[in-house]
Amino acid sequence: MDKARSAIAIVLSYIVLTAYAVLSVYPFLWMVSSALKSNQEVLGSRSLIPQEVRFDIIVNTWNQLDFFRYFVNSVLVSVLVVSGIILVYSMAGFGFARTKFVGNRVLFICFLGLLFVPGVTVLVPLVQLLRALGLIGRDAGQGATYFGLIMPIVNGAGPFSIFLFKNYFASLPSELHDAARVDGASQWGVYWRIYMPLSTPVIATVGILNFIGTWNAFIWPSIVLNNPDWFTLPLKLKDLDLQIVIQWNVRMAGSLIMVIPVIVVFLFLQRYYIRGLTAGAVKA
Repeated sequence: MDKARSAIAIVLSYIVLTAYAVLSVYPFLWMVSSALKSNQEVLGSRSLIPQEVRFDIIVNTWNQLDFFRYFVNSVLVSVLVVSGIILVYSMAGFGFARTKFVGNRVLFICFLGLLFVPGVTVLVPLVQLLRALGLIGRDAGQGATYFGLIMPIVNGAGPFSIFLFKNYFASLPSELHDAARVDGASQWGVYWRIYMPLSTPVIATVGILNFIGTWNAFIWPSIVLNNPDWFTLPLKLKDLDLQIVIQWNVRMAGSLIMVIPVIVVFLFLQRYYIRGLTAGAVKA
């Protein structure tokens, strides 16, 4: 009887998971299908299989709408943000994990508390701060510099990134740190030459999470960027929605161009992702 109940539970679980997978994947398949159709077919057909595959839609979207410029802008911003996050918060995580100082745990808990602060609640003070620092023009038509765009994103990723790095470094054997110090290595040498080479999983995890978040960011760039030459892909895609007649095939082609880099990055780093996420969350 117990075996029958267990078998029924497994079957029901697979049915629910399969239905959830189909519901999750269908919008992505519809986007890919629509990017390969004419606009008339997108509006008139519900089939995911195009009657005529139109790769020229994607090519024309890339060339005629100057998507290369916005793609480069998104790559530049995302790479700089992820690089800054990994460099700054890996050092902070190493300090919390392997440096003894007064208030270590209290300060770490304070950083974790920032996870519960919604980002939208600090947008206005953040804009005022950047304006006071000269990172946003004082005139209404002057937007932020790249530094003014990137630094708040790096700052916002601090609490969770520090949490992952600190707990991952704390999970490594303390003998590594002690032996290196006995051999004469400085704290910087221990961090850079021993701990960082061993932290590939957590670097990949932090990198993937923040690359996706920065690549898809819309609210903050839309607030501080006024120069169209500096727009990222999400801002350009929003422009396509402001047309009198929306060309859905072009809109989906632009969305596909935006999604592909995220998929590629995840496929290359997926074997490290779960390892880094679990290792960084086991030990508090």
